[in-house]
Amino acid sequence: MKKLCASFATVGLLLAAEPASAEIKLGVIAGMSGAGTSYGIGIQQGAEMAIKEINEADGIGGEKIKLVIVDDASNPAQSVTAMQRLISEGVDVIVGGWGSSQVLANMEVSERAGIPYVVVGATNPRITSDKNKWTFRVIQTDSLMAEQIAQSATGPMKMKRIAVMSDSNDYGVGNRDIFIAALKKMGMDPAEVQSYQSSDKDFTSQLARIRAANPDGIAIFGTIPAAPAIMNQARDFGINARFIGTGGLANETLISLAPKASEGTVLTTYFDEEVDADGKAWAERYVKEFSGGSQTPRPVLAAWEYRAIKFIVAPCFAKNGVDKVKVRECIAAFKGKLFALPGETHFDKTGQLEQQPVLVEVRNGAFRGFKAN
Repeated sequence: MKKLCASFATVGLLLAAEPASAEIKLGVIAGMSGAGTSYGIGIQQGAEMAIKEINEADGIGGEKIKLVIVDDASNPAQSVTAMQRLISEGVDVIVGGWGSSQVLANMEVSERAGIPYVVVGATNPRITSDKNKWTFRVIQTDSLMAEQIAQSATGPMKMKRIAVMSDSNDYGVGNRDIFIAALKKMGMDPAEVQSYQSSDKDFTSQLARIRAANPDGIAIFGTIPAAPAIMNQARDFGINARFIGTGGLANETLISLAPKASEGTVLTTYFDEEVDADGKAWAERYVKEFSGGSQTPRPVLAAWEYRAIKFIVAPCFAKNGVDKVKVRECIAAFKGKLFALPGETHFDKTGQLEQQPVLVEVRNGAFRGFKAN
């Protein structure tokens, strides 16, 4: 395998290659309460798994990494406070961040402080730009995922009338606008467009308008728990259209909360263990590690937190110690193979990790690789 690939032995040797010059503090920020709980806990677990493995393998040149985890309650204002707390704790790098609204708010703090920030759970295109010096993102951006699901819906899935339901937050609006623009490029207008608030529980009025539009597909741009509630209520309303969406829905909680309604849903995803043997092996270890906890282990964002720490950030500490400028430059220069991703990955000039997209569908109560009919 190439350098920096998902080879545990290779990474273990790399981490021990050079001594660290000072204590290393790695900060994690995520919504471990509030609307993002099911995502935030996955981020926390991915971080804990990566740090445990690194420290058990003698850390970075003999120096153990100290993990500092902060809950932002899935709230933008609290996320700014949480980021300020991490800065005051003296962390050397931050890996995490869930929710586009939260990250768009908190990244300004890390940018001003000059702390490398690797985002693993927010997809709004504005997060990565030429203006940002310290912010990187490892998951796909909305601009790629929304366009891909639009192409798949009108192509392999042969949808002719697509309705749109989107959360009114930055994540939902960003996906919606890109998706609709992609449809228009292909000569199609959405059959109906409706929005909702993240905290809504009753979607009767929106679904009545969607049912009247008689779509064969419904694109939902939102997250848990609203999205599965929409699916359940749509089926109760007699709407049989197939659901599609982007990575925010690629969460096993979607299936547990809407076991029948979610069947057949097609999504872009951040992680699919079926891509390669290393991905499958990691997923099995992860599930074993965290089974029996308060939440069923969900590998989607845990995988990205783990990969970002172990294969991108930790090797940069091994080479550069805690010199933040050198660590930032090292992250920006990353190029390599990561498990469960097809092909080689690298960061572009805006800090976005370039990677091939992956599609999954809910089939027999589980996420499986998408197969066109």
